[in-house]
Amino acid sequence: MAQKQGAIEIAGIESIRKSLSDRPFFYRLLINSGRFVVRKPLGGFGVLVIGIVIFAALSADVISRYDPELSFSAAKPDCTAEQAAEIVVSPTGQVTTKPPISICFDPILALQAQEEPLVRLKLTTASPDRIQTGERTLVSVSPSSEHWLGTDLSGRDLWSRIVYGARLALVIGLGASLVAVLLGTTLGVVSGFFGGVADMAIQRVVDSFQAFPPFILLLLFTQTVDKPNKYFLAFVLGLVGIAGVVRITRSAVLSAKEDVYVLAARTIGASDTRIMARHVLPNIFSPIIVVFTSAIGAYILAEAGLAFIGLGDPLAISWGKMVNEGRALGPAKPLMALFVGLALTVTVLGFNLAGDALRDVLDPRLRGRGGRAGF
Repeated sequence: MAQKQGAIEIAGIESIRKSLSDRPFFYRLLINSGRFVVRKPLGGFGVLVIGIVIFAALSADVISRYDPELSFSAAKPDCTAEQAAEIVVSPTGQVTTKPPISICFDPILALQAQEEPLVRLKLTTASPDRIQTGERTLVSVSPSSEHWLGTDLSGRDLWSRIVYGARLALVIGLGASLVAVLLGTTLGVVSGFFGGVADMAIQRVVDSFQAFPPFILLLLFTQTVDKPNKYFLAFVLGLVGIAGVVRITRSAVLSAKEDVYVLAARTIGASDTRIMARHVLPNIFSPIIVVFTSAIGAYILAEAGLAFIGLGDPLAISWGKMVNEGRALGPAKPLMALFVGLALTVTVLGFNLAGDALRDVLDPRLRGRGGRAGF
């Protein structure tokens, strides 16, 4: 009887289904992703938005339909070459036209041109090379089958420019976050692990950075070069964000270096470099990932703010610059600012939601409140 019971027990063990950890990597990734979406639907939405933005940036040449710098024009039957040639700007900035400017351009834009310098400049320089042909640039036309989101003040397709603007947003967001995390983590680990003079020196530098408002520091750094490119902006934004990463990393290292495995490594004679690289850093990786993901949206928004006030890359297609151009059109033509602002808002929201969900998943203190997603 005892032998039969033993046989039954062995058969039961052999029939147990393989655990999730024994499954192939892609199977585990699929299962864990499904759990993440079910338990963190907002985080899943954020990941979906991030995936769409990355796809748009990588396939911009395919889905943009038009060259983002191509200015579209069309014949204007009631605007002859002679009439278009008479649209000029006086030295005082006044628009003088014979006949009225509304004949050659959109009447609403013509009315705004009397008060908005940017609109006036665009209208009076919109088609100097087409004056002899009697054509006009399609300035801020409404959405249509030809131009899904309409055109901007220079007659360029708005959909194409929004899609190409995703490239700059990702370069700035990912690049700045990478700079901040790499430099901030290095300084934070050294500061927290060694303490003493090194800790005091690094923390005083961090305090000096935090003594200035971040936007003031950005203005100071961007004014050091005449025409900052996107890589310089990514580095500057990451440099400004180092202070926060150093603080978070240092606090995590102060806790991790007192754990038993660190003391055991010291006992067997491991060097400080080996302990930091092999024992401390892997165990503080979770907060670093959360900081990296959450900061991307903030850096994208910061770049858009700089471009909005004219301090971004002058040659790049930036969402912030496009919002500023759309703002000049006023309430009569709100679609440009609305579409570009929506793209910027949804992208930043996606990164923020994904970062918050990732924090809940990786933080053990939050797992009891629904934060665990099976990872």
